[in-house]
Amino acid sequence: MEMTFMDSYKIKHNLRDEGLLPEQKARVKIDELLESAGWTVVSREDFTPAAVNAQAVEENILQGNKEADYMLYLDGKAIAVLEAKREENQLGLKVADQAQNYTGILPNWVQAWKTPLPFIFLSNGNLLLFKDMREKEPAYKVLKKMFTPKEIVNLAGSDIQSEYAKLPALPPVGPKGLRECQFEAITNLEISFKQGQKKALIVLATGAGKTFTACTAAYRLLNYMGAKRVLFLVDRNNLGKQAEGEFGTYKLTETGNAFSDEYIVHRLRSVDKIGNASVVISTIQRLFAALTGQEIVDNDDDEESTTDDEASTGKQVQLTGNVLLPPDFFDVIIIDECHRSIYGDWQQVLKYFSNAKIIGLTATPTPEAEAFFNKNRVVNYTLEKSIADGVNVPPRVYRIKTEISEAGGTLNEGDKITKVSNLTGQGQNQKQKYDKNYTKTELDRSVVVPSQIETVVRAYKDAIFESLYPDRKKDWNMIPKTLFFAKKESHAKDILAAIEKVFGEEFPDGKLPEKYAQKITCAEGNSNQLISDFRNDKDFRIAITVTLVATGTDVRPLEVLVFMRDINSEVLYTQMKGRGCRTIDDDKLRNVTTNANSKDFYYLIDAVGVTEHEKSMPTPNNGGGGVKVLSLKDLLEHLAHGEVSDENLNLLAGYLSNVNKKAEPEDLIELNELIKTTTIKQICLDIYAAIDPDNKSFPEYKDINDPNTERKTLVSALLNNVKARKKLLEVNAGFIKIAVDETDKLISAGFSKEQAKQYIDTFEQYLEDNKDEVEALRILYNQEKVAITYSMLKDLEKKLIAYNNQFKSEFLWTCYQTLDGETGNVKPLNKETEFGVLTNLIQLVRYGYKLDKELVSLKRRFGSYFNLYCGQAWRKFTPEQVEIVQQIAEYIVQNGCINNIELNKAKHDLFVKAIPIFGADKLNSEMQTISKYLFYGKAA
Repeated sequence: MEMTFMDSYKIKHNLRDEGLLPEQKARVKIDELLESAGWTVVSREDFTPAAVNAQAVEENILQGNKEADYMLYLDGKAIAVLEAKREENQLGLKVADQAQNYTGILPNWVQAWKTPLPFIFLSNGNLLLFKDMREKEPAYKVLKKMFTPKEIVNLAGSDIQSEYAKLPALPPVGPKGLRECQFEAITNLEISFKQGQKKALIVLATGAGKTFTACTAAYRLLNYMGAKRVLFLVDRNNLGKQAEGEFGTYKLTETGNAFSDEYIVHRLRSVDKIGNASVVISTIQRLFAALTGQEIVDNDDDEESTTDDEASTGKQVQLTGNVLLPPDFFDVIIIDECHRSIYGDWQQVLKYFSNAKIIGLTATPTPEAEAFFNKNRVVNYTLEKSIADGVNVPPRVYRIKTEISEAGGTLNEGDKITKVSNLTGQGQNQKQKYDKNYTKTELDRSVVVPSQIETVVRAYKDAIFESLYPDRKKDWNMIPKTLFFAKKESHAKDILAAIEKVFGEEFPDGKLPEKYAQKITCAEGNSNQLISDFRNDKDFRIAITVTLVATGTDVRPLEVLVFMRDINSEVLYTQMKGRGCRTIDDDKLRNVTTNANSKDFYYLIDAVGVTEHEKSMPTPNNGGGGVKVLSLKDLLEHLAHGEVSDENLNLLAGYLSNVNKKAEPEDLIELNELIKTTTIKQICLDIYAAIDPDNKSFPEYKDINDPNTERKTLVSALLNNVKARKKLLEVNAGFIKIAVDETDKLISAGFSKEQAKQYIDTFEQYLEDNKDEVEALRILYNQEKVAITYSMLKDLEKKLIAYNNQFKSEFLWTCYQTLDGETGNVKPLNKETEFGVLTNLIQLVRYGYKLDKELVSLKRRFGSYFNLYCGQAWRKFTPEQVEIVQQIAEYIVQNGCINNIELNKAKHDLFVKAIPIFGADKLNSEMQTISKYLFYGKAA
């Protein structure tokens, strides 16, 4: 139930529920007037000059040891007094004189915008009066609502000189306001600006609402702090559309209208159209094109990276000549996903807007980003904190190992293979000419084994309804939404083919439904629509991507990530995991996955060992940028036009040397045969000898229009041979060998032992720490032969979930099974009969306390224990009575011991039938006895 303002007032002032004094009742209404107008009501001990801008300080001390009911402060300085009276008080002359007297007796250690204070408010909770003492004939006026800080600043005019004074208190933390981490971020951001910092880094975990925080910051900067334009830089064009949507739905504004109804939000398409915009959304590349008058290509599908290296590799771009926007055009620049490499290649664009405040947003700060923002991290809300707070859900790791994915393999001489050119995509069937060992890192890059991919996909498919979601109805149209991470485009195609084969077996004619599995890669085009379909369409169950959905993209119903690509970058790995960790309301999840209940976790399916090694952070390059090198294709073109500088010749020699070392023998032979008069190795040696600094006879390169004959001769055998150049490009790009007939075998598929151990260690520590605090734990730890009741078990269940929301019986059981299953000591739960059994907690606790050597559900032992109970000589039940008693016993073994009242309420018909058997006075004690037999195998 939502807390009322009266409730919060009682808690804040430590008042009991018996009621409030008349003036306190008025104070409740006055507090609400103030807070709804953007003032934070604080005690004078809690006054903070910077952290809160608009403060109404209660019982503010005055000279002569007097106190003002409320003193209003803007940016740390007093501006008005508010005198509060009980509801019956008509706010007459005596009250007015009292309040006016207070305006001139501030202590000399209290800052004020003007003394005496210019503004006076009087209120009894129902009536609100205001007087401006600067008027020639000051008089009280009735106000319908309290002035906001912005309205007071506008009224004060030149009496208040501060860009921060108009700032109201932040929207409160709660369902209709901000999250705690967002509140902290904005508070500290504004303090940082007040302290003169121009750059600030906001670190918020994926799913914690970075864009929402940015909207809040942008709105406050525009509406209260005098900013005219905000530049919102995004990492990719499709994320620009996503950001534009968030600005359109943000409604924490003064009016309650959407942000985009209050301010023009423009996604950059041309400089001509941004003059009236208050927020401009763009990639930095688009912005550079706009500034320099280049055509902006409206392409929403951004190029995917196939490496983990996110460091800058290019020369800094230069803003020279006629720049189409002035340097003061933007007052604020917000950089989304600021861990990306904008600091080397593109830093000049940021530096151009030299007066702008710069705010960085990221979940994964790099050392480079830290350095750029002068290590001014105003909030640090990690993924671990967000999971602990319930903002995100944690991963459960499921490991799949195959022989080839773990150890690589061998292409044997004579094996049938398909050799495909990375450059042209064309392939030809042939036989392997010699034995070739390949490592697991070469897998899916230079060697493809379709059966290996198929083995992983099949292992995942087999686990879905057996191990991962055994409680869900088996419906192959409704598998959890799954995202596969591929190494590159060709790998994504191979994964899709395996999915179509393996999952197709569950559908008529072996064919998947049309939209069931799709790639979301650059090659597919229209990634925005594909991502939207994956988010919302019931029919779209599996997506395969390289990096387009790896960072920034919000697909909340996503429940499974399958890593078929290893990651070395800590930043990229965290971003990729962030795709799965986002929470979603139960009803919204069921809209797209109809057999789901809730998303309390996501699965990380590790098919490459990505969870088993340390990751690296990129090394900062201090914003200097690297040296951008020409691609081999571009280099050959430059050389063909006569740009035969030492730099270009040296670069060509490097390419040729690399090809000579890594190319397969048959490809080198074919390339050298095309060159005819020499070899690529010899060309490489000739270049190095010619440009050696000790070779004084080699003519210097001065101008492209000079003959440069000797330099051109060095590379003429290659440059004048178009077929050889094309072959060189193909060999440099490499080939993929597809081993169609190679077979792979599954080694293992199961939950991560390392993660299971972490959960079990935490669970057993909880048992140890609470063995005297929780009744069920106390009884079990001390091995008391006492019946554990339903209420005891529900209390334990509730406390376990409150401690760690993953501590549900079935998951803890799975963790023990992962650790001890090979010994046979843990018996897997039967999903038909033993799932959802409350007394499984008893067995888990006993096993956790090392009181039992086996972990087995009580339901499995029900028959023998019940027969033991019935077999006692003094119990002589008729067959009809046995059936009734058995029903009672089955209910107890499922839910824990109960009493008469609980049995009557839960199973009334059974209660009525049990009374004649035991008698009303003995039924309670007999159910205790039944419970002891069922829980302990015997009575006490």
